[in-house]
Amino acid sequence: MRVTVLVDNCAAQPSSLGSRLLAEWGFSAYLHEPRILYDTGLTGLALINNMRALGIGPDDPDYLVLSHGHLDHTGGVIKLLDMRTRPLTVIAHEVALSRGAGFTADDLRRRNARVVAIREPREVAGGVIASGGIPRRWGPSHVGGVADEVPDDMALYLKAGSGLVAITGCGHSGVENIVEYGLQLTGAGGLRAIIGGLHFMGLGRARMEEAARYLASRDPEVVAAMHCTGLEGQAVLMGALGGGFRVGGVGSEFEFRGRAPGRSPGGSGAGHSI
Repeated sequence: MRVTVLVDNCAAQPSSLGSRLLAEWGFSAYLHEPRILYDTGLTGLALINNMRALGIGPDDPDYLVLSHGHLDHTGGVIKLLDMRTRPLTVIAHEVALSRGAGFTADDLRRRNARVVAIREPREVAGGVIASGGIPRRWGPSHVGGVADEVPDDMALYLKAGSGLVAITGCGHSGVENIVEYGLQLTGAGGLRAIIGGLHFMGLGRARMEEAARYLASRDPEVVAAMHCTGLEGQAVLMGALGGGFRVGGVGSEFEFRGRAPGRSPGGSGAGHSI
């Protein structure tokens, strides 16, 4: 399973310069098999530029899953649909489509999208699960500076070997909730990776350190915390996780092979094979 980061706040990889990749506030990631686009960034400009630069065409994704309705994750949806020549299945929490996203379900249908509004978990394709609403049973939400509790926050879950890989847009549901719910849904034996925004921005230092200790207790191979995690949050995670923390950013790739959980050697760069 291979994941490429298409939109992030930072172009943190040296390869981003040669490929002329663009950064913007927001997040988007692409699963190459099955072909699932997760979020679209703020404007669509970085998304389309970076897809082209990395050899991913607008028609390549079969599915688009939206993590939640905030504009920095949905802002490129209309631009992407307007560039496509074939239908796209769009999966989103029903709350995301009722507020905040900047478009309605009918706007998407007029652009040849099949809209699937969910509240409960749903398999997207190939064993990849859209979480639906994530229960807050195991820890606090990470709303940070956001005024609402973001009930539409959804992660993507999949198993690589016997371990869980979780991809998250902003992580508003809170790290413990995202991981524990993913383990429950997938039956995975442990956490291999979490990739995306964890929304440490706006949290106090004590809460950041608590969340980092929790992740360290799960002994993941990869924590690639981007977007709204913030620089202080990334520093806290690096201190707690050592080699398990990976630099993300636009153009970074993560490839997971089918073996049992267990931390691989550390390091950072444009590509990580595990």
